[in-house]
Amino acid sequence: MRAKQKGLLTLLLALIVQLSFAQSKTITGKVLDQDGLPLPGVNIVVQGTTNGTQTDFDGIFAIKAETGQNLIFSYLGYKDSSQKVGNSNTINVQMEEDAEALEEVVVTALGIERKPRELSYSVGKVDNDQLTQTRAVNTATAMVGKVSGMQINTISNGVNPSTRVVLRGNRSLLGNNQALIVVDGYPSSRDAFDRINPDDIAEISVLKGANASALYGSDAANGVVVIKTKSGEGKVSVTFNSSIQQESVAFLPELQDEFGVGGFPDGTLWPLENVAWGPRFDGRLVDASETYEDGSVWQVPYSPIPGNHKSFFQSGSTIRNGISFSGGDEKSDFLFSLDHSLTDGVIPKDQYNRTNVRLKGSYDFGKLEVGGNLSLFRSHANVVGQGGHQERPLYWYILNTPLHIPINEVKDWRTGQFTRNEASYYAFYENPWFILDTQRNTTDRTEMTFIGDMKYDFTDWLSASLKLGFTKYAYEYKEEHGGLSYAFELPNTYARIDEFNPSTYDAMLNSSRFNSDFIINIDKDLSESFSINANLGHNIRITDSKTINVEGLNLIIPDFYNVSTRTGELQGDEGRTDYRKVGVYGDLTFGFKDYLFLNATARNDWSSALPADNRSYFYPGAGISFVPTDAFEGLKGTLRYLKANVNWTKTGNDADPYVINQVFSAPTGFPYGSTTGLSLSGREPNPNLSPEFTTSLEAGIEFAFFKGDRLSGSITGYQTNTTDQIVPINTSTTSGATSILTNLGEVQNQGLEVDLNGTILKNEDFSWDLGVNYALNKSEVISLSDGVNEIEIGSPYVDGPGYGAVVVAKVGESYPLLKTTDYQRDELGRVIVGDDGDPLEASDLQIQGKTTPDYIVGLNTTLKYKGLSLYAVADYRTGHVYYNNIVDVLEFTGLTQHGVTAGRQAFVFPNSVYEDGSGGYVENNDRLTSGGGNSFWDVYGDTKSNYVSDASVLKLREISLSYSFDDAIVDKLGMQALSLGLYGRNLFMWRPADNVYTDPEFNYSSGNAVGFGTQSQTPPTRQYGLTLTAKF
Repeated sequence: MRAKQKGLLTLLLALIVQLSFAQSKTITGKVLDQDGLPLPGVNIVVQGTTNGTQTDFDGIFAIKAETGQNLIFSYLGYKDSSQKVGNSNTINVQMEEDAEALEEVVVTALGIERKPRELSYSVGKVDNDQLTQTRAVNTATAMVGKVSGMQINTISNGVNPSTRVVLRGNRSLLGNNQALIVVDGYPSSRDAFDRINPDDIAEISVLKGANASALYGSDAANGVVVIKTKSGEGKVSVTFNSSIQQESVAFLPELQDEFGVGGFPDGTLWPLENVAWGPRFDGRLVDASETYEDGSVWQVPYSPIPGNHKSFFQSGSTIRNGISFSGGDEKSDFLFSLDHSLTDGVIPKDQYNRTNVRLKGSYDFGKLEVGGNLSLFRSHANVVGQGGHQERPLYWYILNTPLHIPINEVKDWRTGQFTRNEASYYAFYENPWFILDTQRNTTDRTEMTFIGDMKYDFTDWLSASLKLGFTKYAYEYKEEHGGLSYAFELPNTYARIDEFNPSTYDAMLNSSRFNSDFIINIDKDLSESFSINANLGHNIRITDSKTINVEGLNLIIPDFYNVSTRTGELQGDEGRTDYRKVGVYGDLTFGFKDYLFLNATARNDWSSALPADNRSYFYPGAGISFVPTDAFEGLKGTLRYLKANVNWTKTGNDADPYVINQVFSAPTGFPYGSTTGLSLSGREPNPNLSPEFTTSLEAGIEFAFFKGDRLSGSITGYQTNTTDQIVPINTSTTSGATSILTNLGEVQNQGLEVDLNGTILKNEDFSWDLGVNYALNKSEVISLSDGVNEIEIGSPYVDGPGYGAVVVAKVGESYPLLKTTDYQRDELGRVIVGDDGDPLEASDLQIQGKTTPDYIVGLNTTLKYKGLSLYAVADYRTGHVYYNNIVDVLEFTGLTQHGVTAGRQAFVFPNSVYEDGSGGYVENNDRLTSGGGNSFWDVYGDTKSNYVSDASVLKLREISLSYSFDDAIVDKLGMQALSLGLYGRNLFMWRPADNVYTDPEFNYSSGNAVGFGTQSQTPPTRQYGLTLTAKF
């Protein structure tokens, strides 16, 4: 009997197990849109579980489920569909469009998600796919050309290029003009845009105007770039990304190759100068070194070597690998990511590596939701610095290597030919390989940021939230300058070249940033027609930094760069900066029937950087948004969606810390020798200093046509006026000061932005999407102070080759404005020459043009055929000029194409006239210049207008070709997704004919004095690579 019972129990258990397995099966099917076309990327989840999948490019899916369970199908712009698993193993679904859901939510201030219909201002949006197509390490460079009104300039090339990000033009004369960067609701430093891992980003919203300032404060006066990082969702998955990239020099300055080395006055070798004013190249053997101790001399053919300078550079590379783990359900989510990149630059020995780590998670306890986001950034850079006797950059030394000297044959500068030690037979020109080896700069950066937030729902319409953010940043910088001596004498020269001893310079910066926002939110439907959304908040922001710099000269141990080995006094300084700001703010929106929205904002800040009487400043804003296609159903048809909006905002912007205080410093050698003394700064405090204010007015429309919004876009016009600019003005020296900060002047920016996006073709296998954005900006200095018509914004040069070129703000003119030395001209613009045939220089600097574009056009397109995708981005900028210092410095050394005009013989200066003796001018056809050699072209170089070029440029910014493998292959490999891609960046650049030297986008700094190309930059480059993405 007991045996029978055991047998029956075993049979029953087996039956239960069999039934259980019978209920779990694989469901397959296809998801279509309303037109019967496949929908790729539809999310499918077994309700109540974390089991989920997505449709492939053909809309096909496969998922395991049990009979009786529900499958939830969701896709942006379509209504969710619930399908119950029955006896069939096949479920086909046709999704239904949801007009309201078609409006993607955008992340606005403090990470608050809003529907575009509710906003009274313009917002640009970029998703992760657009950021990661070409595997850019720097997020800012991945944004170029994708948002109207957003100008991103790469300041210079190199292993870690820096960028400048400006929205809707420059507003402040001497203050900050760059946009505020916000990560997950936390206001970060500007550098966060360059440091964040692009793979961590879910989407970026660009708030172009000053309208976000109510919630972010005065830091948002120049617009806000809001970054939302990814969160985990669905079952646990692992994503691995890997890419390898090559980089090569695109072009170098086009130099003259007719004449070779030789100095002045008669073209023979002049050992003190690195000049090419010698005889024509003729192929004969010539000396390429001084006489060695054994009596020998290195000789080379006197002929230009094709590609000689370019051969100094190598093929750069970047290897980047990243992995992330993520998952989530209805109550919690988590994400962990790790990304590392290693870059070897086109300059030999230059290297940069960076690591990004992020840990993020949240949990919903019901009424209480908490979250945390911890990120770590670490980088190390080792690059060549400026050095040698002239403290010149490497690029200058490369370009000034004589065209007939094989540059790579002098690489072994310690023992090889061409040099006995460090210097060539040009005493003012060091071997570039010596500079590369002995003049090094290293930089280490570490940044840790924690963002914590919690939200408590008192009711379904009332909640309170607290968001805390803290950043700790450490920066270490070191310069190493190798010693320089000469093994030969320089008789009969006008100067003596002294020994250049080794030195080192160290700098350390430690800073922290704390931000706290406490917000009460009311989001309630007052009736069937009326709704209210209100945010009342309190903000605290605290920043502090400390710097220590030390320098040691005349180091006594070779190749050991430590200040402790110096001789003489240790030089250094220490500084500290503290800043606090407290604000209260409100954001109130009334809605009527979900098609009319009235918005009002207000904020009051108290800043520690302003005088006590002006420390508090208030700024309001108001806007209206109206959706007529919802208000009047008869409008709908071909026109699917139309929204009109108007917004007005006033924003305050305070000063830098301590500008209102008298500051003492301890200059080296003051008052004398090693005696320490304090010196009072020459700036007089202004107890009446007040904030700058920007008033912004914008109006725009958004629209969508045809089923599925096949054509959509927006048009926005704006005007901003920035008044009470904080600038220094000169004071009487009898006051004991030389300048005082004051409020003066007004700058106006007017502009038009157009964004168009369309699906040109779409069928079951093929689609073609095209996007165009256009941004026009016109700036003008409306006023300065009484009696002041112009102020200087900046120049990279105090004297020397760049003197005579400066960026200014001038009343009635565009800003920023480039002025340089120029020739005297008649009414027709022709150059006036003197009796000797040489051009006459004007006594004052002359306007050359604005240095920011009149307009920028961006173009992006995506073509897809099944799993194959082609993506490209280009942009065009025009209407501005720039000053090219590279040409200027090469003029002196005789390497420019100008310098071979007329075979270096006297000539008639082009488009010139001379006085006819009766107040008029006669066309010059017979007066030759005083010469055609170095004496003429050296003077020619004093007129900086000769080096101003049209800065127009068309670039193919990005292009990628990728293939996503279909589900059949992916399933066999045990993966969720797999893709391979080829990509390129900056593969093509068109420039005007007068610019044969460099990329006009480059600039000497990220400040407001834009429009200067310098010899400190590396040449433009192209990048191309291969990428792999696998998801498990």
